Amino acid sequence: MLLPPGPLDRDEAIQVADYLLPKLSRSVSFDVWTRKESGLLRTDRDTCSHCDDVLELARQLASLHSGISVTSYDFEKHSSRAEESNITLAPTTIVRGNQRSIRLVGLFSGLLFPVLLDIIWLVSQGRAPFTDEQRTILTDLTKDEIEIEAIITPYDPYSAHMARLLSAFAVETPLIKLQLTEMAELPILAGQRAIDQVPITIINGKRFVGAWDEEPLLEQLQRVIIGNDEPVIREQVLSTPFLTEDQAIQQAREELERQQGIVGNVHSHSDHPTGNDPAGGLIVPGS
Repeated sequence: MLLPPGPLDRDEAIQVADYLLPKLSRSVSFDVWTRKESGLLRTDRDTCSHCDDVLELARQLASLHSGISVTSYDFEKHSSRAEESNITLAPTTIVRGNQRSIRLVGLFSGLLFPVLLDIIWLVSQGRAPFTDEQRTILTDLTKDEIEIEAIITPYDPYSAHMARLLSAFAVETPLIKLQLTEMAELPILAGQRAIDQVPITIINGKRFVGAWDEEPLLEQLQRVIIGNDEPVIREQVLSTPFLTEDQAIQQAREELERQQGIVGNVHSHSDHPTGNDPAGGLIVPGS
């Protein structure tokens, strides 16, 4: 297997190939939008720190399965096309297949990388593992498009859950236009949009904090569609404080140092290992 350069090492690539091989029934394409930075510091726009990583990862995935293809676009060279498609953030990847598409903003690493693989599978299948009742509700929701954006991060398990669930919704009906925005790598945008918790789900402009299960989310979609702004009551609103990528990395380092300190102190008083994992803590972007 000839593996192009990128985030995956050879062992990881073999595991991913073993996952994808039986899953993909139809072809999937990646449109990857990146932007070359001028080197000048911008205070109004985030630097595309992971543009190269996203394109390299897409090319690695394409090398692992003949049903995956990649087309790269540059914001400067293809500016008119970006404007027509309303693509404003870099890096952006559009995953297409079976007349469905899901838009991903940012690098899907950490807990979001397995989600990316599931999105490839869902788009290839064109169906999600829903009950017939859930599938009927989704397809009967509306005759108009529903715009949904999820604000997510790679270190938050609730974000990974919402990305999977909303992607499953989006493959069931082409009327759901879904964008998954990995916000940790976009601190300027996060500040502009007052993001202090994740995940956040935005349905036709209505903003809802925290994770959802299938049934309450379906009910909330129905309410938004008919103009009912009242939120569905959930038993718990599960969310995580928002951290930028740099903050998440720093927190992970501090946790690692704390764990190493605990292990060192215990070992100085005992001949037996503690069983603690000094690498425990957050799964951060790029890990």
